[in-house]
This record gives sequence, structure tokens and C-alpha cells, in this order.
Amino acid sequence: MHILEIGAEQDEENGNGRPATDATFRTVPPDHTTFLIWRITKSATEMLPRSHYGTFYDTDAYLVYSASLSGQPAGPDVIRREIKENGNGEYAERHIHAWAGERAGGLGTVALQRATQLLSHIGAPAVLHRETATKESPRLLSYFHDGIRILCNGSNNLNSGRLYKVRGRRPVMLQLEPVSWSHLTSDGVFVLDTPSLVVLWLGRAANLVEKIFGAKIAYRMARGADKGMMSRRITIAHDGYEQTLPVADRNLLDSMLDLRARSVRPVAPTLDSPRPARLYKSTQPSRASPVSVPSQKPAARLEEIKQAPLFRTDLNDDSIYVVDAGARGVWAWVGSSASKTASRGALAAARGLAKARRYSGPVSVTIAGREPLEFAALFHKWNWYDMRREVRLKSARSATTKLDAVSLATNAWLAAEAQVPDDGSGALRMWRVRREEECERERSALQELERPQQAVFYDRDCYIALYTYHAPTGDQTILYYWMGGSSPNDLKNLGAKEARDLYTKLGRLPIQAWVYQGKEPAHFLQIFKGRMVTYCGTATNYDPSGRRVIPPPRALIRVSGQYAREARGVEVGCASTAGGRGACYVVREGARVWVWCATTATGDEREVAKNMAAAEHVLVMQGKEKSDFWAALGDRRHLLVPSPLEEMQRPLPPRLFYVSTSAPGHYTFEEIVSFSQYELAPEMCAVLDVHCTVYVWLGSHCCVRTKDDARNVALSYLSYDPASRDPETPIFMLSQGREPP
Repeated sequence: MHILEIGAEQDEENGNGRPATDATFRTVPPDHTTFLIWRITKSATEMLPRSHYGTFYDTDAYLVYSASLSGQPAGPDVIRREIKENGNGEYAERHIHAWAGERAGGLGTVALQRATQLLSHIGAPAVLHRETATKESPRLLSYFHDGIRILCNGSNNLNSGRLYKVRGRRPVMLQLEPVSWSHLTSDGVFVLDTPSLVVLWLGRAANLVEKIFGAKIAYRMARGADKGMMSRRITIAHDGYEQTLPVADRNLLDSMLDLRARSVRPVAPTLDSPRPARLYKSTQPSRASPVSVPSQKPAARLEEIKQAPLFRTDLNDDSIYVVDAGARGVWAWVGSSASKTASRGALAAARGLAKARRYSGPVSVTIAGREPLEFAALFHKWNWYDMRREVRLKSARSATTKLDAVSLATNAWLAAEAQVPDDGSGALRMWRVRREEECERERSALQELERPQQAVFYDRDCYIALYTYHAPTGDQTILYYWMGGSSPNDLKNLGAKEARDLYTKLGRLPIQAWVYQGKEPAHFLQIFKGRMVTYCGTATNYDPSGRRVIPPPRALIRVSGQYAREARGVEVGCASTAGGRGACYVVREGARVWVWCATTATGDEREVAKNMAAAEHVLVMQGKEKSDFWAALGDRRHLLVPSPLEEMQRPLPPRLFYVSTSAPGHYTFEEIVSFSQYELAPEMCAVLDVHCTVYVWLGSHCCVRTKDDARNVALSYLSYDPASRDPETPIFMLSQGREPP
């Protein structure tokens, strides 16, 4: 067991009592949505005017306070209104960010003290973030749609020129001193600001989205403070082609950056290996220190509990926990019954762990019951509750039995909550991937099935389904590639190649979906009208020609789901389906069919099972079985094990990540908090994570390499998620203009 002794810092707290509130904070409305920023000095707290929002100086510290309704945008444009937390699902998300520049010295500690005073004044639950310059949390960056500017204090002499680096989807513009080639990298975008000319320098491996933001920033600089006519010219210098600039521009650039001493650092990606989140429990050390130092507080003791996957049940309400999420920060969680003394040391314990791990990213503290999405997403099946989302989810579930294509096409939120773009009434073609021995007899590796709507699958096979449905914008196509849980890797790889070839033949227009047995998305199940059954073995066991996929004459099928878009049947006994759940079973013995229902089965589950039988059947209730049923079941009687109904899961809200490429096959993911459709740009690739499914969105102008490698983008995202995501999560790859509703 890994145990860390963390030395807490004395100056991070103002004693053990209630901290004195700064007079500046007394005007902050604790029960209203608002957004405020203060500049912190050792002697004062100065509120910044709105015109200065988004500009930070590297020698200063700042306090940012955001209060908004849960799930609503936050930032300078938030409308001030009263928050009525009366149990109807409306509650405030309050975040306090203490930001300190690289040259701020002890002001970072002062900012944390003022943050504690602000928290005391508010008197309501809030998340406290310790921010570091250039390593800001996605939530802090989300407040500023035009990005933030980190400037060097005291560098106001424009005659010598100023150099800035631009990076990120919510761009961070960082001033660099001195103006030198040593700052320039081949994957960066830089802006050189001079009195007569603005030079936009583009690295040869720079990201296209960052180039666009660099151009926008250069344009704003050239317009001047009055934002009138262009006061200066803009020239673009490409990495390695500086000598091709016009003579006057080249001479000016040479006076700032000696072209004879040109030296650009190559791309040096940090090839971090995937690392699961680690959970630590914070306690006071059991042994006393041999030397008593009155001015030093006792160290915190962090005991490693487990690695991801993490669950909410791992957290006890009377304790303090620290979650090491690597690049996504360090989080301290305070239980609702934890002592006040232990709660005050939560931030110090988290910061101590970050220092021990040499992390420079954000460190945050949250309390039980008010965890933000970034924290909840580190846990599996977190029970997220939002009244508005709950109402929409229930509406979508109840409407599933009567969904039609028109309502789904015209009601985007219903399609989104139900996760079905249409009602499954479109046209379907299916192919089974042949094995090597079959390919020797046939030229093609794909065998088209005669009756695909029968919904018969085998766990040692792989299938390709091409589904076409009509939408208001024209016909839409989805190309599903389904892989059985027991199918060999060589068959999966062959099917993947055939699916890519078919996608190319279709002009790269369909949506691509990679689907694994037992994890089929709702729409895939909806296509088969709730009758999809996966049997053990391979289809050629029952039809050597492979043209028909027919069910075995004798089978015990476990049925799960309460709606057609959830219904799946699996033959009991398959190695890849062990540990499944279901309260109803279908028993086939030749031409005879029984539907067996446990006493715990709901009416919806019974209807799903009867629909899956798809033939004349005998309904058998638990405890009322007859001898012919037991005779048909035979030696499989011990497999008839019902399971209780699972509680309806409330999915976490979706998350959006901007994808950038620093080296071939190496991707980094920048989260965009509080996003809308307008965050997407034709030049970018994005990952939309809806937790049960991962979407890879490809802009029409994103790089060709990313388009060809879209599935690996999703797999890389899943592997680098510290929550230890299931690598068999369904993956959808879609192009700009072909999005389902």
C-alpha cells in the first residue's frame, strides 16, 4: 500500500478559526448569479473593471468568482438573477479560482487566503481551484471566449517589439521575454508586435486552428486600441521561408530576430503513457513528530486506496479524499460529515500531492453533493442528478415505445436523449465477414445476408450493417461494424479493413460506427425492433453456405431491457456473456418456444421478452412451471438465474474535447467547458463524449491524416482518460454536414 506524508503549509490558512472577511467581498451577492475578478496585492483586493477581464500579468495574482445556474453558461456575460434553491432541481454552480503568475512570488498564497475569505462570506457550497499560469483549468478558460492574455508586467516599451505565443482552442496568448529565437518552436504560432508591423510567424508543424486564432489576434493588434482603421500592416512569415518576405518586412524582422542566428526548436512531444486515476484517503499521521515545531502544522497522511475504475461508493461521507487525475488535475473531496479541522486541510493535502508528483496543473477542492462534471467524470456510473435533464430523459424513455421518424427529425433533443436518429424503419443491408478458409473458396471477404432483418448474430463472427434512413436534409447513411465478443483478432482486423474499404467506396459519406457485442448503442438495437439475439459459435455451424444466418434449434436466451432500443438477447453459456443481467428468458426447443419471467420482472420486461420470441410461445411465470418446460430446459436448469431490475442510470452531461496533433499518432485533448455547436470549426477535429458513446467529429477542412485516423483518435482518448474507460465503448465517426439530429 502506497502512503505519502504531506507537509502542509502554514501560510495557506488564516488560523483555525473563521477567517476575517475582506471588506471588498461584502458587496458580493451570495444568492445571485454573477461573475467578478479581483487583483490581489499583499495589502488590498482590487476589483477589476469589465474592460480588463481576460488580461493577467505574470507578477500579479487574481481571484475569479463565477456563480451560474447548473448547466448554464458562465462568464462575464452571465445575467445577474436570484438563485432559488428550493429543491426543484435549480441550484448554483459556484467556482472560485485563485490564479498566480510565474513571477507572483508569495501572492499565490495571499490569493488562497482571500479565496477562503470569499468562501466564508458566500456561505454556500463552492469549488475552490488553485490555478497556475499557462496550466489553467478548462473551466477558467471557458469564461473567456476570446481567450486570455498573460503579459509581462513592466514591459511597455513597444519600440523594442513584443513577442507572443498563441496556443489552444480557447487561446492563451503568452508574452515571452526577451524577443529571441530561443522561444520559437516548429509546432507553435507566434505574433511579433512592432510599432510599424505585426508579424505572424507560423511553425511548419503548427495546428491549423491555432494559426487561425493567431491571425485573429494579429488582426486585433493591427487595428489598434480604437478598433478603427488598420493602423499597422500584417505580414505572415512561414517557418523556414523568412527570407522570402518583402525586403522591408525582412529587414524589420531581422532587426528583431537575427535571421543569421535563426534556430527553431523541433517538436518535442511528451509521450505520456496512459495513467489511471488514483484515490487517496487523507488522515492525520498516527505518530507524533519527535521534534515539536509550534509554527508548523501536522503533516497530512495520504493512504492510497485504489486505482481507477473509481466508484462513488469508494467515498465515505465522514472522510477527506484526494484524487490524482494526472493531466486533469488533483482533486480533494470533502465528505458531508467530515470534521471542520480535516476540511480546512483538504486543499493543503491536494497541493502536497501535486508537489510530490511534480504536477503543475490545477488543484481543486469540492464538497459532497456539489461535485462539478470534471470531478464526477473520473468515476464510473456517477449518479448525476439534474431535474431538467431528468425530465427530458424520462420523456425520451417513455416516448421510445411510440417514436416515429418525423418526431425525431423535428425534435432534436428527443433524438439526443433517446440516442436514436430515426425509428429504425429505414433500409438495411448486412454482410458477414468470412474467415480465411471461406475466403479461399470465395473471392470476397464479405458475404451479404439474405434476410438481415432477422437480427441473428453469433459471438464468434463479425458483421457490417449499412443502414439508410430519410432525413429532412436528404438520405443519411450509417455504416455499423459489429464485433462478436469471442471473435478472433484476425477476423476483427479483416472486418475493419473491409468496413474502411466500403466507407471509401461510398464516397466517405456515411457515419462510421464501431460496435462491440453487449455494448450496442440504442439505434443499433432499434433497427432490429427489439429482436436482436446473439448466439454462441459461428453462423457456418448451422448453414455452411453462410448466406443465411439462422438461429440454432435449441437455445436458452437471456433477455434484458425494457424498451425496443434497449432490448438484447444473449444465449446463455457464451463465454463472452458471463455475468449478464436479465429477469426474462426465452427457451427454444425445436418448434416450441417458452417465455419464462421471474417474479421480479416488470410488465415492460415481459413485453420485450414476448416480442423477442417472435413466434407462438407459452408464457411461464416463476413458480408456475410445468413438467414439459423443465423437460425442454434439461441440463440447463441451473442457468436460469433471474436478476433484479437495474436502477435507471442518469447519464452525465456530455463533454467536448478539441483534438490537436503534436506528432503522428500522438494526440492531445483540450476540454471545452460550457460549449455549444459554435465551438466547432471546419478546421478542427473534436471528440464529443456522451459516456456511453464517443463521437469523433471531423471538420471539412481538418487535416487528412486525422480523417484517416479517426478511430485511433477515439481509442487514444479512451486510453488516456484517467477514469479507465472501457476500450470497447461504441465509437461514431462523423463528418461536418452529416451529423444526425
